[in-house]
Amino acid sequence: MATLRERLIARREAERRKLRNFTIGVSDDDLRVIEQHGYEGALSTDQEQQAQAVSRFITNALAARSDR
Repeated sequence: MATLRERLIARREAERRKLRNFTIGVSDDDLRVIEQHGYEGALSTDQEQQAQAVSRFITNALAARSDR
């Protein structure tokens, strides 16, 4: 778990970069499908690895939509 100082630094950096944070609900079935599509770490017990896999999935899905 990050310390309060680390969280504040990360938050300021995110604000500087104009990043947005949001929470989404993802079921075990969703994670299984995401992993099957090549996003390694989606089924990990490590929440950070799961978050990174889901983030890569969302980023790629949005990029694919913008190609249309």
